[in-house]
Amino acid sequence: MINPARHICLITSSVALVLLMMLCSCHPEQARVGGARHVAPRDTSAAYDGIDISSHQGEIDWAKVSSDKNIRFVYIKATEGATYHSPHYALNVTQARRHGLLVGSYHYLTSTSSVDQQFDNFSNFALKSVQDLIPMLDVEVRGNWSRSQLIDSVFKFCELVEGHYGVQPMIYSTMGFYNKNLAPHLNKNHLYIGRYSNSEPEINWEGEYTIWQYSETGIIPGIDAYVDLCRYNRDGWIDDILMPQE
Repeated sequence: MINPARHICLITSSVALVLLMMLCSCHPEQARVGGARHVAPRDTSAAYDGIDISSHQGEIDWAKVSSDKNIRFVYIKATEGATYHSPHYALNVTQARRHGLLVGSYHYLTSTSSVDQQFDNFSNFALKSVQDLIPMLDVEVRGNWSRSQLIDSVFKFCELVEGHYGVQPMIYSTMGFYNKNLAPHLNKNHLYIGRYSNSEPEINWEGEYTIWQYSETGIIPGIDAYVDLCRYNRDGWIDDILMPQE
């Protein structure tokens, strides 16, 4: 018997994916000038440099969001596990890029399905052609995996990302979870670390974060829910995580 709710969800995801494919040639004006990639210098006085979102934020007014000149980039949740597609993903990617923001996509890793299935879900939905920033893997729970199984699964996902997108992914995690479960094995990857504090993340074994998610209660005009606020490492800037040009 066909599950009506699942059938509707599949139709919604398919329509969203078609919309994204139709609009994948759009490039943010701030990201490309005269066909070449261009990123303006960082405003070192800014309290934050970017945000990350999921469908939890609902419908977003990207014209209002982009009017906040502190926001230079946004990571958008695309998929989770082997089957979930964020229903707002395609529209968010299209509108954020149209309004001049650099966009990256992320997958939430679970232990309930194989890494191959999860990567297929992500790569078939988060199209390479619309990524301004390297993909990101969100690793926050071990589930029924041991620590070694989790590390092996993350490494495998990273290999699959590199084979398809041509780059190693950024790794997102909270500071405590990362240090306990993933350090130092993923320290060579770009790290997007959540630490809701006035103190910067500290990564075990001399690791270094690339992006610090320092608040989960940001208020941004155009978004009717709390949003994560992020700072790029003061020693670098976003050129480090741009997708390579082909």
